[in-house]
Amino acid sequence: MRILWQTLVKLLYPPLPSCVACGETFTSVYPLAFCQGCLDRIPFITKPVCSRCDRPLRGGESDPCRECRGESYFYDQAMAVAVYDGYMRELLHSAKYDFRPDLARGLGTILAVWAENETRLEGIDAVIPVPLHPEKLAARGYNQTELMAEPLAAALHRPLYTGVLQRIRPTVSQSKLSRRERKENTRNAFAVIDCAAIAGKEVLLVDDIRTTGYTLSAAARVLLLAGARRVKALTMAVGVTTGSWER
Repeated sequence: MRILWQTLVKLLYPPLPSCVACGETFTSVYPLAFCQGCLDRIPFITKPVCSRCDRPLRGGESDPCRECRGESYFYDQAMAVAVYDGYMRELLHSAKYDFRPDLARGLGTILAVWAENETRLEGIDAVIPVPLHPEKLAARGYNQTELMAEPLAAALHRPLYTGVLQRIRPTVSQSKLSRRERKENTRNAFAVIDCAAIAGKEVLLVDDIRTTGYTLSAAARVLLLAGARRVKALTMAVGVTTGSWER
């Protein structure tokens, strides 16, 4: 009887969710995995931003930003939710390197809520997470970007294609490379194995972080060659350049 009563109580009064970041229980009207205190610590992007890539414009910088004026990318539009700094940097680092698939899925709920009223996503036909090379996937145990993309695809009511795009060449971490080295590092790193799945479609590439944009551009290139009509890119965070852009 005691077990039956406890089960009935849980059904009638389900426990409050725990924040995926700090562990505190909280109440939310949205399907977010973060409490308000943790959300307040995230450096969400605010205007003014670059119209091509959502990178915040600082110090009176003109639109489009220096990076978009100085580079050509194979994706049409890049979007981002937060700045890759402070608490967001900590969250993404932990999701990637501390075996926190739960945190990666939690970050995906932020993408999902952000996407609810985003008109730039209205023409999307499919969501494609940037894949890891099989060796890195085996070592890490999961692709954090794929886990982030799951709640997003569900919110958009669009299919999530996880096997269409593959990383066929192992690449080193981009974080300590120069711009030129980053571009070379991603060259010929991706391939599409199911062209029919994306033919004529507008696809949304999803990744965790965008700095130079070279990884997303390399992936977008092969998607376009395989028949995609258009490629847009969305990341949880975007890096804001400090110092010389040519670095």
